[in-house]
Amino acid sequence: MLALSDPDIAESGGAHNQKGIEFQKNWAIVKMFALREKAAIDFLFLFEAVQDVAILNSSTTPTSIEVFQVKKKDRLEWTWASLTNLHVPDDPSKKGKSKVKKTKPLEGIADSPLGKLSASLSGFKTLETSGGFISNAGCNLALSSGGNAATSLPVALSELPSHFIDLLQAALDAVQKPGSAKSDLSKILLEKVDVPVDDAQTYTIGIVHKYLDKVSPMHAGQARSFVESLLAKLGPLGAKTTKATTLDEMRSRHGYSLEQLNAALGDLQQTPDVDFHLKHWLEQLGKEGLAFWEVSQIRAAATAIFSRKLFGSLLPTDVEISTCCNAWLGLNRIGTDLMPVFEGGTTHLRAEFPLAKKAELQAHFLLKAIEQCVDPS
Repeated sequence: MLALSDPDIAESGGAHNQKGIEFQKNWAIVKMFALREKAAIDFLFLFEAVQDVAILNSSTTPTSIEVFQVKKKDRLEWTWASLTNLHVPDDPSKKGKSKVKKTKPLEGIADSPLGKLSASLSGFKTLETSGGFISNAGCNLALSSGGNAATSLPVALSELPSHFIDLLQAALDAVQKPGSAKSDLSKILLEKVDVPVDDAQTYTIGIVHKYLDKVSPMHAGQARSFVESLLAKLGPLGAKTTKATTLDEMRSRHGYSLEQLNAALGDLQQTPDVDFHLKHWLEQLGKEGLAFWEVSQIRAAATAIFSRKLFGSLLPTDVEISTCCNAWLGLNRIGTDLMPVFEGGTTHLRAEFPLAKKAELQAHFLLKAIEQCVDPS
């Protein structure tokens, strides 16, 4: 069971600036879709409950947990010192005199990223544990194989040279709580990810768009709104500070499950992709004689309407025009050819709203017509 009362495990994510929080949430979404593509049976993501992010393999009866420190870095790579608060150990393979180094106390590791990560893992008694240090910047650590962690695929701490492993293990043992399992360095990975700090959301939208384009092409155009909605849902999960003492409380206050993700995707499947249909309706109108420059103007006007709707900033005239469109479409049938009803609707709107731009009225009309045809309910 989860040792939720242990302060080293529960509520230990700490404070982050907004850019760091966005980096964490976007990485988590990318991870969710990676797991879904691997046909994960279940998962439960926990935000700021067990370190920065933790993933249980089940939302009801977990048997394993992955715990992650997810840290952004604006400059340079992570060093041994910044990861562990320890001095760099002497390499026993190098002969001859070396500078006398000032050693650091082993207990300093307790406040380091890897120390906190290890402490969380050691607190779980019945769950299979593993962890990872995730960052947009690489970890500049030599590997026993001769490579470097900063330029490799995810690597375990057990792949460091033996003199680093010995010092790290000794430090972790020094701060280990009585009765806790010894830290297993093979189960803690260092990983550099492609999520950019300065524009994490755009990267995530690209990942989700690629996924939707493969499984539901008609909804790929909704990737941006889907990601923005998901980010808004995840935000409060990392901000709740009330202490959770059970898995149910943890799931309710800090969790997002595969079931919830599937439900959100299911809702997306039921939502018409108006942008997808708009593209095809404009192509059809182009074949029926609509000038290419009018198509461009309508597309730009529709994009502006989408943006205002997405951010809840519709203008009073947007609502009035939409209402007028609905009334006119309720009395006029759309036939096989689009141009007659398009011109008739536009003419009616121009008479009702003489100060509005023609392209704006055309865009409103098409959006409402598509909405009624695709989702007549």
